[in-house]
Formats: sequence, C-alpha cells, structure tokens
Amino acid sequence: MVELKSLFQKHTLACLAGGFVIGVAACGIGAGLMSFSGSPAFCGTCHSMKHEAWTFAASSHRNLECTDCHLPHDNMVHYIAEKGRTGMLDTYHEVLRDYPARIKLSADGHQTVNDNCLRCHKATMGEVHAVVGTPMDTGGDCLKCHSRIAHGSNHLEGGIKVE
Repeated sequence: MVELKSLFQKHTLACLAGGFVIGVAACGIGAGLMSFSGSPAFCGTCHSMKHEAWTFAASSHRNLECTDCHLPHDNMVHYIAEKGRTGMLDTYHEVLRDYPARIKLSADGHQTVNDNCLRCHKATMGEVHAVVGTPMDTGGDCLKCHSRIAHGSNHLEGGIKVE
C-alpha cells in the first residue's frame, strides 16, 4: 500500500493525465453506445421490431432515429431514465416473446410521440388547429390523423409519403 502511494506521488501528473484519457474514452464510448442503441439498425435487430424497422425504413421519417420520436427530449435526466426503462421493458418482452403481433403505443408513449411531433414541426404548426379554436401546442393530438406516417398501416406500407 505504501509503495502504491509513493508511486502516485512520484507520478501525479501522469496519473492525472491517464485518468483524464480513460474518462474521455469512457464518455466517448458511452455516447457512441447511447446513440447506436437508439438507431433503427439496433432497434430492428429484435424479432418483435422487424416490422416497425422495415416500415420505418420506407417512410418519409427514415432519416431520424427511433429515439427522436419515442423518447422525451425535455431534459437529459428524463431522457436517460426513460431510455433505460423502455429498453429494459423491450428486452423483457423480447426475451419472453410476448409482444403482440401489432405493437401499440402506451398512453405515455402516445403523449411522448405527440410532444416530439410538435417539437420538430413547431414552425409549421403555429396556425394549425386540431379542434377548431385549439392550438396544437395546447393539447392537440397529431397522431389522431397522422399515426401511420412513420410506420404505415400494414406490411406493404412504409407510411404516408410527403416528400
């Protein structure tokens, strides 16, 4: 123990530099894994998500990541917590093979996707009203009319083309 303390005292700068390099590498690897685990390539590897990945790849939103729509973007803590929670749920259901034939959004998932529609399309939504007199940003439901844009309605569709 004394020898280790002596070694650190003699090489303090080298130890600090090494710790910094290891920290930067760990952050970079973590960020890369976080990004990849939200991609259609990653999500589509699960048996139960093959249909969703296939229809998404044919949609007008194919340049996005799954997490752009399916995770909250209000703050990083909420994003990471929800990514962990949904990832564990997806893994649990994938292992048990108990996903339904057609995966449906939960009420919370529906709200998250709707909020993300408004987040990305805010500039074009300013004058649009879901219910006469109700602005979209005060409770309108984008998915009421646009639910098939990213995933289509059956295995032949990739959603509505708006390009």
